[in-house]
Amino acid sequence: MKYSILLLFSTILFTNTFAQSYDLKKPVTAAEVIYLQQTIHAIAESDQRYRKFISANTLDETVIDKMDAVYEADGIEAYMKYCASLNLQLEQSIKDSLWNLQHQIDLANHLALRGIFETYGFLPESMLPEKHYVQLIILLHPPKDWNIPNYLSDYSQLLQAEVEAGRMEAKTFATFYDNIKVKILREPQLYGTNQVFDVSTNSVQPPSIVSIEATNEAREELGLKPLKEGEYRLIAK
Repeated sequence: MKYSILLLFSTILFTNTFAQSYDLKKPVTAAEVIYLQQTIHAIAESDQRYRKFISANTLDETVIDKMDAVYEADGIEAYMKYCASLNLQLEQSIKDSLWNLQHQIDLANHLALRGIFETYGFLPESMLPEKHYVQLIILLHPPKDWNIPNYLSDYSQLLQAEVEAGRMEAKTFATFYDNIKVKILREPQLYGTNQVFDVSTNSVQPPSIVSIEATNEAREELGLKPLKEGEYRLIAK
């Protein structure tokens, strides 16, 4: 009996201490942390379930594993060169089918992640040491047919509040904003975080921006260091 009471007391003490170990919108229990970790891991897997085949232009997972190994060992430039050397292609009909399946997953992932943000906020790296990046990756894959300008405006308000609360790094928000601008809306980036891989030179080039004054003003407002000469390229007017 004495042992049982001591064990119960220890469990309560551990849970209360554990609940305060993350600066989220609400205290979390050990069970909630496990649930959040499992959810993010599941989202990470499903986000690449069909996207990896489309990106690699092959359905052969052994080839994809080799590509990933090159990236892990030698970086993005070596990865891009290796992928280009394979000269792989998938039929458009296969790509279309894969995209249809992936779009369904993307919607489910977004609804799950939005629920997490609304309830807990942007999850810290201490909770997700290996999958922290997944939150940003999902944000860069908005569901098909969503209004992207509205999506960017809505999430900018939500995520800037997370930056102000200290739960999200300013650089992460800037990366989200610039990628949506450049890669989906096809508009100039603002913060200068989006580098470009130049196929002609097989190298990563500095980000292209419209105005260094406007970019550095926006970076300062977000708490980022200004870009210096050589860290950006100006878009020709």
